[in-house]
Amino acid sequence: MSKTSHFSAPLRVQYDAEASKTLGGDHWRVTQDFRYYIQHHEYPAWVHVPAGYLTDGASVPRLFWSLIPPWGAYGQAAVVHDIVCEYLSVTVDGKPASITRESCDQILLEAMTVLEVPTLKRKVISGAVGLYRRLSGVAYPTSTPQKRALEANWSS
Repeated sequence: MSKTSHFSAPLRVQYDAEASKTLGGDHWRVTQDFRYYIQHHEYPAWVHVPAGYLTDGASVPRLFWSLIPPWGAYGQAAVVHDIVCEYLSVTVDGKPASITRESCDQILLEAMTVLEVPTLKRKVISGAVGLYRRLSGVAYPTSTPQKRALEANWSS
């Protein structure tokens, strides 16, 4: 395995109208699983995003879509951020390891760097995500049983 952060495969998603209706907002389904290998851990660490996973892309208020739309060069980083926020876990040395919401945000920033998202855009996104975390006080996993059921019942 490479000693630098990287993605094992490109992001492949398709819009899921049924899940979007059920969950009350636009959702796309990952159609090809991938891993994001994390550089800043001292042991082999990664985030696995399975085929079937549902994401809303970058969770940007519609008012700001002209500046930062839900999808862009940072899309794959946003998907990784979604799944780590939902489970507050990464895989370290082959075993699940708990992480903090702040660590999730650091993974987002690192993944955007790997994807070569321009520095200013990376800083704006990272700053907004950090501000949301601090203002909302969210520090718990955000996965819901309804979303997990939709993911589990999907077949490619």
